[in-house]
Amino acid sequence: MEITRDGITCALCRATTKERVYLVLSAQSTFPQREEVKRRWCPVGCHLVYPERWKETMPLRPGVDA
Repeated sequence: MEITRDGITCALCRATTKERVYLVLSAQSTFPQREEVKRRWCPVGCHLVYPERWKETMPLRPGVDA
């Protein structure tokens, strides 16, 4: 299942980012077993205005360039 939620603070403008998250559910539990951030963006538009700085300061996971 995928959801959109508020994320972490943007390192460039301090606004709260939005995240598209994939949740891995289990039939044995009501809570997600694992979650993976598929996409993160800034509602102010920092990811569009400063794409290179955005990739450096806001990776989805350490060592991943999205």
